[in-house]
Amino acid sequence: MQMRNICAYRLALAVFALAAMIVASSVFAQEQTAINSIQSSDKPTVTLKARLPDYKGPSRFIGRKALITFSPDGSLAAISGKGRSITIWDTETGELKATLKNGTHAVSGFSFSPDGHTAATRDYLDKSVRLWEVGSWKLGATIPGRKKNLETKLKSGIRFEEEFGPVPFSPDGNSVLSEREDDVVSVSDVATGQERMTLKHETSDSGARDVAKAIFLGGSRHFLALQTRYSSDGRWIFTINGDKSAKIWDAADGRLKTNITNSERIYLASFTPDGGALLTVEQEGGMKLWDVESGTLRGQVAPKGHVEGYRKGYEFSPDGRTVATFAGGDTRLWNVKTGELLFKLPGSEGSDVSFSSDGHWLATASNDKQTAGKLWNVDTGELKFALPPIGFKTASVVFNADGTILATTNDQGVMLWDAQTGTLLARLDEARYPVAFSRDGRTLITGGRNDTALLWKS
Repeated sequence: MQMRNICAYRLALAVFALAAMIVASSVFAQEQTAINSIQSSDKPTVTLKARLPDYKGPSRFIGRKALITFSPDGSLAAISGKGRSITIWDTETGELKATLKNGTHAVSGFSFSPDGHTAATRDYLDKSVRLWEVGSWKLGATIPGRKKNLETKLKSGIRFEEEFGPVPFSPDGNSVLSEREDDVVSVSDVATGQERMTLKHETSDSGARDVAKAIFLGGSRHFLALQTRYSSDGRWIFTINGDKSAKIWDAADGRLKTNITNSERIYLASFTPDGGALLTVEQEGGMKLWDVESGTLRGQVAPKGHVEGYRKGYEFSPDGRTVATFAGGDTRLWNVKTGELLFKLPGSEGSDVSFSSDGHWLATASNDKQTAGKLWNVDTGELKFALPPIGFKTASVVFNADGTILATTNDQGVMLWDAQTGTLLARLDEARYPVAFSRDGRTLITGGRNDTALLWKS
């Protein structure tokens, strides 16, 4: 009898244990389903919201760049349009809001003002600037540019800045910079279009002589190429003009602050994010960092290129501590304060780079088919991961605003990747370079085929 009771007791325990296992298994399955659901919901769903017609994309044949840029509040997007125009689109509805033209001339520059109330277009030929009221799109002031003579026409076809480059507004949005003559930058009031002051670079070279020499005698193409920008804090303005100097001006009163003398001609320049230094790019690719206050050389951050006119690309980290230089598969990280080489990234192979918003990660494009791109630790120079191959090279890499998503582009489409894990999140086969994310990350605009840009929502 006692034996029977023991067996019954053991049987009951076994049944109870089995039931507990079934319940636990069911709970685990429910929890796992919930986890998978969360993971699935975390994966962005990207949908095509609208097709934006009359888009004019980049051209490798003539080196034309394309423009896609958002207004400060993200409600509008400006895109390079047909006939060298700028088209303005509502990013929620995909509705065309305006088409901006410079009369019969082409547009080669565009910017929204920092407060988003004004838009500026720059004429391709004479560099005059037109100011537009955002919303009504009424034309406000027109700031005169260069004389429409033979030299201006010749130089317009050999500019060194990218087409559809920015029109430089001051950080407070009250002033705008424009080119008046070979050596003269005009600082004008945005509200009235009235000139406040002029900055005279005073290049010793002759633009007309250089153009004539290149056309009729051959030889080096040392063209004047006036460029100017504000520092991020609005204190300084730089001017360069294809000669061997860079000048720093006090933005408040136009006084010359620093005259930088270089051993080579300078064709590109940028203030560092904190405005404390100026990066100059020479005709043969060498880059140098100069202290704004003293004009002293902090360091050379890139050697010359292989041939004349060969220039490397560069990008500053958002925190301003690091600058990445890249070309021909050679990507290097440099200390902005000292000009010291931090890391040479082996096997980076990239023709484009992008920093994450926190400055801790650098993405590099891929020049081969072995990977879609690579992600590097900026602090250590170590490779975090290589993205899986997609069968094609990668032309560009772009992080979204918070650094969680990385977009890679090529002639076959745009891929969106999880920047933490390298997982492919979405493949947009219709999309093409270029790519632009809105600040809130909800909107993505890409190039497309058949003169059509694409508006995506996530």
